[in-house]
Parts: sequence; structure tokens; C-alpha cells
Amino acid sequence: MSSFCVFGMTALVARAIAEEEIGWTVPGENFSRPRQISREERAALVDKRAAELFEKRAVRQISPAFDAPQFAREWLDIAQQATTVRGACLMVRGPKVDKQGTVVISKVTGQPTITWLPYKTEARHA
Repeated sequence: MSSFCVFGMTALVARAIAEEEIGWTVPGENFSRPRQISREERAALVDKRAAELFEKRAVRQISPAFDAPQFAREWLDIAQQATTVRGACLMVRGPKVDKQGTVVISKVTGQPTITWLPYKTEARHA
């Protein structure tokens, strides 16, 4: 079972999200039909949106799942050399707990709900 991964935000992930959000048309003026934009206009819009996402978007899983924490750490080290990483944190699979510290039980399966939790012995890299 793969139980370790890296959460954070990278410039590459932010750019990919921005490219999905930005289409090839922009709304027309005074409710007219949308107009096509050029590659240069789209690139500028994507760059601006990617910068916003990188700074403000919540962290998310940015690595595949690994079997051991050292593999996740190696992945993070390589990612930090290749691109800018914000808020990187090593996570481990574990039971979800509520505010009182009680394990949350799934209503469907009757088993503890499993989620990603911060890996306690890991110091933040970013």
C-alpha cells in the first residue's frame, strides 16, 4: 500500500490549472459575442493566472503515492531543483479524526475513514 506523498503547490501545477481555466475566447464588450484571442494574449493571461494560483491556491497532492517516506523526500528534492515549490509537506495515510480527537467512522463501510495527515517526523522543506 502506498502511504506517503508530498502536498504543496508548484509553478508547473499552477500553470497547468491556469491553462485549463483560460480558454481561447474572452467575453465581448456590452454582452456581444465572445471574441477569439491570440496565442500571445492567451499566454499573458495564463502567466498572470498561474502566478495568482501559485501564491493563493491551497496546497494539493503534487506527487504520486510512495511506499516509504524517503522516496517522497527524494521526489520533493528533485521537484525543488526543477521548479519552484510552495508549502511542501510530506503526508502519510491515516485515520481521520474530528475536533474532539475521535476517529471518524464511515457511515457506508463502518470502518475508520482514511485520509492524508502530516507526517510528524518531517520538517517542512519550503
